[in-house]
Amino acid sequence: MDLKITAAEAEKNYSQQPFKVELLDAMTGRVRVNCRRDHRDVSGKWQLEIDGVRHSFGQFLLKEISAGESRDFLFSIEVPDLVYGSEAVLVIFFYDQNGTLLAKEGFAVPPPAYILPPSAENCFTGVRFDVSQAIISSGKLSAVIDANGMRELRYNGVKLLTGGPRLSLYRSGMIPANLSPLKLDRLRVSADRFVSDGRSIECHALALPTLMEMDELEFTQRFTPQTDGTIRYDVEFVVPESFAGIPRLGVVLRLPREMSSAGYYGYGPYENYPGTSGMVRSLYTLKAEESYPEYSKAVSGGSRSGVKKLTVSDGDQRQLRIIAGSEFSFALLPFDEFAIDEAARNGKSPSPESENCLYLDCRIGDKQPVASGLYRMTLFFGH
Repeated sequence: MDLKITAAEAEKNYSQQPFKVELLDAMTGRVRVNCRRDHRDVSGKWQLEIDGVRHSFGQFLLKEISAGESRDFLFSIEVPDLVYGSEAVLVIFFYDQNGTLLAKEGFAVPPPAYILPPSAENCFTGVRFDVSQAIISSGKLSAVIDANGMRELRYNGVKLLTGGPRLSLYRSGMIPANLSPLKLDRLRVSADRFVSDGRSIECHALALPTLMEMDELEFTQRFTPQTDGTIRYDVEFVVPESFAGIPRLGVVLRLPREMSSAGYYGYGPYENYPGTSGMVRSLYTLKAEESYPEYSKAVSGGSRSGVKKLTVSDGDQRQLRIIAGSEFSFALLPFDEFAIDEAARNGKSPSPESENCLYLDCRIGDKQPVASGLYRMTLFFGH
């Protein structure tokens, strides 16, 4: 499957599908099927997926249905209690008499209750200071934190991150004209506070715009070891009016080049952004070098939205597992935003660099505009 189709192309394909489905009642599994074109001998299948894995399934029959006609169906779905961070999705398929897939849609359905994950046994958690930095540990997972945030993350002594999370606001090719004075690609992030309450580490910084009469954007990170062997990462952004309309609000992490394989639970399989039509939430995999659409001009791409779980690995032993406390969008690219611009100026495509860049965004694109105000994102880092 070619994963380099763009979000716009995917939406166009979706508009050409013969059926559109509405979820009328998530608790009972009642849906409405709207027909766009006349069809005969149409059969349907549904399946309930838990984190991308089929849990239960069934069939239904449309037989003959005309353009403009709508029909309601009630599926007997039973969603089990889910571990916090997991999700159930109802996926609906339509086939013709030859078994050819005509359309596919998916909807998140709520569980009766969420349950806490089991705690790891013999898992020591702690925080200690070493000169101007702190070291936090959660089982075999450890991180070095300084005033600028996380410097590195290791599992059992093996490095998983080479840098970050760092503030990420810049998005190549998507800067509104009114924000050009900010020069988002040249913002200076200055550490302001570095404190601990004995259980967690908090780093507070200011993003300083080029024109100093404009207000700063506040950027606060908190790292807290968990008893289940993960490290909780809370990030808070306070966006002033002068920054309203920025194309991205999130963080970027740098990973060893070998960690280029991503498996995620979210919307796919193609590039997509919040609000994109024609995407189904399920379990997908991609490679860093395959995730970037080939555009004729410099523009950041390769985003996947509505992500609940993400694992980046080298296909062997090293892996970074991220579970969402709140949904996020991500892009795994073999180069950074500035390499995209540089390549475009030279009329070339970006070349892979020595590290991969993992972008994690809580707001992104014109369908999730960033107004002034407070934004938060919670993630859990594990192995």
